[in-house]
Amino acid sequence: MASLNMDGPYLLIPDKIDEVVPFRTPGAFALGYISDVDFVVIYIGRSDVNLNNELKDWVFRKSDCLFFKYSVTKNAQEAFQKECTAYHDFGGINLKSEKHPERMAEMDWRCPVCDIY
Repeated sequence: MASLNMDGPYLLIPDKIDEVVPFRTPGAFALGYISDVDFVVIYIGRSDVNLNNELKDWVFRKSDCLFFKYSVTKNAQEAFQKECTAYHDFGGINLKSEKHPERMAEMDWRCPVCDIY
């Protein structure tokens, strides 16, 4: 079974995000809900600069995403690679994040799973 290797799940609320997610750090995240005891992934994403702010932007966007998991990364490229891996591991186009993660336009980063880039 695939694993996100992320911290959480936590309630997707601003106070919890501020409590557990560092400010001004890059990282990847998963949004979803709890079914029985399992975290069900609905959306995969990342922030190249500020994961805390990115998660707070999602608080009111997705009513079916009540929980989040996250992983702080060393840099934007690592966040991109973590997002790509999670995207492929958890269903790709079957997620609400329907298209493959995009890299920054000026970067030549490669997806660690497929050859889209």
